[in-house]
Amino acid sequence: MISKDKIISWLKLMRLEFYSMPLVVYVLGALISYRLNNLFFIKNFFIGYSIIFLIELITVLTNEYYDYNADKLNPRPTRFTGGSRVLVQKKISLRAVKYSIIFVFFIIVLTGVCLLKVTSFSIAVLFLLVLGIILGISYTTPPLKLSYRGLGEIDVAFIHGFYVIICGYVFQSKILDTSIIFIVAIPIFFSSLAGVSLAGISDIDSDRLVSKKSLALILGRRGILIFSGFFTIVTGIISTYLWPSLIFGTYSYIYFLITLYSIILVFIIFRAIQKSDIMIEKFILRAMFLIALSTFVPLIIFIFYN
Repeated sequence: MISKDKIISWLKLMRLEFYSMPLVVYVLGALISYRLNNLFFIKNFFIGYSIIFLIELITVLTNEYYDYNADKLNPRPTRFTGGSRVLVQKKISLRAVKYSIIFVFFIIVLTGVCLLKVTSFSIAVLFLLVLGIILGISYTTPPLKLSYRGLGEIDVAFIHGFYVIICGYVFQSKILDTSIIFIVAIPIFFSSLAGVSLAGISDIDSDRLVSKKSLALILGRRGILIFSGFFTIVTGIISTYLWPSLIFGTYSYIYFLITLYSIILVFIIFRAIQKSDIMIEKFILRAMFLIALSTFVPLIIFIFYN
């Protein structure tokens, strides 16, 4: 029988705190499909989200496995960076994680077949399944190792910003037949890019030791703050354009909340450039709030869409 400590260790390894926002974005995609097409297939929704969850899971597991050396050398892990620490503390073996990766991949394939069946073997769905597996696994896994080539942050922002919302829509409609999905996804993508890039600051020293070229390491602490501030501004500008210009129903004006918070966050980020040390966890939480706004604002709009 598996002990309570072992179960807790596996739950920590899975890092379930990262799964909530993709779920909301996925719901948003399905909601847009329902509002535009007046159709909702509950079986498609749950099988589809199982795929999203499993891709997220295999991304986390492969990252824990292949980032083990970097995590071991990280002197300043946070709740968002430096891994789950479960492998570093030897509560779970690397071998066990390797087998779990193989098992999860097998389940993804089986679940993918089920999704293809309920979506009438849609080519669009098949493309999204293959793309999601590649982008998820390749975040840390050779040969692409996107997070080691300065592309990890873009990969994460693309998955959370565009990929998941498109899946939510296409898993219902079987095709991508509207540009609204892309328009709504743009602020989510740029806010995610601004937030994810900040997370690399505390990992700069350990990343350098294992030749992991994160954006934070490439640009430096000051450079990554400027980078994050720039894309926070971009998020605000795009949201300023969206709220009066797109017909999203009565409550489209609440897009201005994203603009307002972007201004506040940019001010905070650029003040931090002048400081020698910052509390990165607080910065990440503030950036995550921008991601949440970029997601929940359109969700509220489409809930009351008429």
